[in-house]
Amino acid sequence: MTVDTKSAPRRSLRFDSFDEILTEIGRIEAAMHAGTATTTGNWSIGQIGDHCARFIRFACDGFEAKAPAPVRFFARLFMLKKALSDEPIPPGFRLPKKAASMLPEPGVTDAEGIGELRKQLKRVLAGKDMTCDSPLLGPLSHEQWVHLQCKHCALHLGFIDLGDNPRGPAENNPDACCRGAE
Repeated sequence: MTVDTKSAPRRSLRFDSFDEILTEIGRIEAAMHAGTATTTGNWSIGQIGDHCARFIRFACDGFEAKAPAPVRFFARLFMLKKALSDEPIPPGFRLPKKAASMLPEPGVTDAEGIGELRKQLKRVLAGKDMTCDSPLLGPLSHEQWVHLQCKHCALHLGFIDLGDNPRGPAENNPDACCRGAE
């Protein structure tokens, strides 16, 4: 059964750094080991990790496909400011078929997917710059990429319920919200 991710319950996360994402990964791994981690969307924990890792890796090494030039022009003109704002990314966006390389591997295990996300985050923290053009927004600075990646990870990792809140992961639930790890 497919979940409508626009209305699926999720934790409201916000990350300002890759270190904060790594701390959240530690919380996710602890919940995985405790057997309490589940997802509220359509992807497994591993698929979420794999997808977020791919976005970081492609920002470092290059994307396989890009939108047509007119689409990139208008996206940059009308979407860049919002993309780089502090507003969270809304759920429910479907990637176009040309962006299939961004989709997670269907059989990736939870440990593999989260492990790959950790690896890509550490790669950037060790000095690898994210300087490849966005396939939609065009050229971005490393700092802009970091901001976008933090927002992207907050969206997707929010669909992972750690099982540590008796009221559940519902968005806007003050007991379920956090700003990375506290």
